[in-house]
Amino acid sequence: MNWRNKCTRNTLMMKSSMIRNLVEMTKSVPGLISFAGGFPSPSTFPVAQLADLYREVLHEDGKNILQYGSTGGEQELKQAIIDQEELDITTDEVMICSGATNGIYTAIRSFIESGDFIISESPSFLGSLVAFEAVGANILPVTMRSDGLDIEQLKTYIKQNKSEKIKFIYTIPDFQNPTGITMSNEKREMMIKIAIENDILILEDDPYSKLRFYGTAKNSLFRIAREKFNNKSVVISIRSFSKLLGPGLRIAYTLADKNIISLMNSWAQKINVTTDRVTQRVVSRYLEKGLLTDQIKHIKETYKPLCDQMVSSLDKYMPENVKWTKPEGGMFLWLNLPESVNTDNQFKKALNHKVAFIPGSKFYSQGSEKYNGLRLNFSFPTAEQIDEGIKRIADTLS
Repeated sequence: MNWRNKCTRNTLMMKSSMIRNLVEMTKSVPGLISFAGGFPSPSTFPVAQLADLYREVLHEDGKNILQYGSTGGEQELKQAIIDQEELDITTDEVMICSGATNGIYTAIRSFIESGDFIISESPSFLGSLVAFEAVGANILPVTMRSDGLDIEQLKTYIKQNKSEKIKFIYTIPDFQNPTGITMSNEKREMMIKIAIENDILILEDDPYSKLRFYGTAKNSLFRIAREKFNNKSVVISIRSFSKLLGPGLRIAYTLADKNIISLMNSWAQKINVTTDRVTQRVVSRYLEKGLLTDQIKHIKETYKPLCDQMVSSLDKYMPENVKWTKPEGGMFLWLNLPESVNTDNQFKKALNHKVAFIPGSKFYSQGSEKYNGLRLNFSFPTAEQIDEGIKRIADTLS
């Protein structure tokens, strides 16, 4: 592939850059209310606790942990994660990553060859779509329904592409980014059964499941595969502390069969000698001291009223032909406007009303775009900003 073709192919990367530019642009507009970023609320960051732990860790063991360490992460943090998650696994089934996207990239890099296929929810998290493109994978987009991806369409894709190398099914089962949708228990089990029967790996992206405000918590695909299907190798689960402690820490982890973890470690050694050892030790101490339970409770108590406010404001201001998801947790919800409305154009109108969102087309793989949706983030703005911002968006539709 020559450089011109390569530049032409990097369409998702351009979308990703466009989103970053959109978010940056909104920061410089006085009085603008932004629902565009995917940011946790800074009010939830446990700054004082982390500061104390950094001081404690460096004072007690600085000469050790400032040295090079294992590519796959510190044993202390791995064990703390296992204890926190109450998992029946060993430390060689855990890998520490420099953020969840790093874990996703390493997982697919370990299995994907250029031209292989990944089945992905559509719309989906753009960061993962960019990673898929970066390794040369072809993306098969499966439509999202109110209870998760369309299982019948998933079956059709697999049947139609029997001769192709479908390596992964990618899913965000809880409070999906960008839609806020949660996959039903029935679909979770059906997906695992289909994946096992067709020898396809499931890549479970799980950054939000602990942020549940309503309803009953659902078992992860990782847990269901092991406990109900007695299968340790079908699901690779990527989890993160970014939405719990702060994205600046860049600590995430992968749960998978030990042979998969070994493959991922081999790939990670090529690009990442050591994940931040100091922060790993800080996070492990945080878990060992039992601080995470109250921290999650604090985040949920912060986000739930903001989510409620956004749903209430949408009920109050939006015209009848606009529909939206009602998430049970997480950080996002999704608006569906009439098909005649292009939210790429609507974004420009919204900026004139000093309100911002991310147009829905940015969350689709190349060639599968839909233009009448948009993503709203409720974790970062205040309740007052949410009410006024939703009113401004509604005003652009009148």
